[in-house]
Amino acid sequence: MNVNGVWSNEETGRQSFGGTGGITVGADVMTVALGDANEAAGGLKTTDMAAEGQVSRRESRRAPRGFDDPEMDRESYTLAVEERIEGEAEADRKSTELAERFESIRAKAEADGEDIPDRAARCRAEVTADTHYARTTSEETPEVETKPDPWGELEQSQIAEVNQSAQRLAEHFGDETYMGRASMARCLAVRLADGQHIANATIGLKESIEQFPDVKQPIRSIDPFQQYQTTIEATVDVLWSPRGTGQRQVGLLSDESGETVKVVVWQKSGRKPTLKEGDQVRIERGKVNAYQRNGEWETSIAVDADAEIIHLAHGDGPGTRRKMSSEAPSPPAWDMESKTHQWLMEMDAFGAKADERDISDERIEATNDWLMGRISDEEFDAGRGE
Repeated sequence: MNVNGVWSNEETGRQSFGGTGGITVGADVMTVALGDANEAAGGLKTTDMAAEGQVSRRESRRAPRGFDDPEMDRESYTLAVEERIEGEAEADRKSTELAERFESIRAKAEADGEDIPDRAARCRAEVTADTHYARTTSEETPEVETKPDPWGELEQSQIAEVNQSAQRLAEHFGDETYMGRASMARCLAVRLADGQHIANATIGLKESIEQFPDVKQPIRSIDPFQQYQTTIEATVDVLWSPRGTGQRQVGLLSDESGETVKVVVWQKSGRKPTLKEGDQVRIERGKVNAYQRNGEWETSIAVDADAEIIHLAHGDGPGTRRKMSSEAPSPPAWDMESKTHQWLMEMDAFGAKADERDISDERIEATNDWLMGRISDEEFDAGRGE
């Protein structure tokens, strides 16, 4: 039963704020209109055409604090309370009209023999419109372009050249790639079947494999606009003080061909080994970027948390870097606590050994203890007779 377009709590999913004896709001206005407040808790049933749509609707509006006060009396029934009740009732009437209109459209479509898809079907149709999902479904087999077997198109001499070139490539890359000789031979066969010469096919396949993130790549073949990651083996030529606060080390590296590339080790890359000039290193999965210098595009490699630095040989040059915030400051060379100061004292002690007399290891240790304040002058002088 629908009275003045107002629906009960059970149909709208609302809870009664007034209970059985208080002021009711929203859908409960129906019970007040009927003059029976005891109907507010359970609501009334409806057999109207829009019942299904109305029952599925759930109101999100809730009465403000104080509306469900069971002690509400005539003095608490202010203008604000009345306006809120009227607003709730008006909103319910509009929602009911929309639900009835929707049901009338569906009923008319069914009477005309037209099938209106449900909400889920319409949503899928809208989301997948103008995409490859609209052209294939789980029941349909997608059209996949497959290449024919290239071996049948090659002559015996070409097959021999393919196998020889594949063997040379497999020996060149070794364990750097998961591609085996058979996979490389098939890739070469496809290129030859397309009309390429064996030399061009071999060089092209070699350059393609070198662009794999874990395969060592010559610096000259790195493409900063087509690659995301690379792996290189190079020598640290020079390091300079980073300009950016987020950079830890910046320098130039060169490989065996003499080509150079800029490398940036970022502070947030983690506990990466410190680079020094003269180091021979392998950088794996470094991010490839491009930057402009003197109007020309240059390649740079960023060492982030995903990259790895592996030392192949250590150099003796400086390791210019910006310290991490978590590192403790190193004492200056003239400080007695510094390693440099202790090393110099030991060298002086060993130098005096050749010029003057033999000095025992205990005496050298006592000298260091005295310089660092661990023993007093008296304790140090007491050991001079040794």
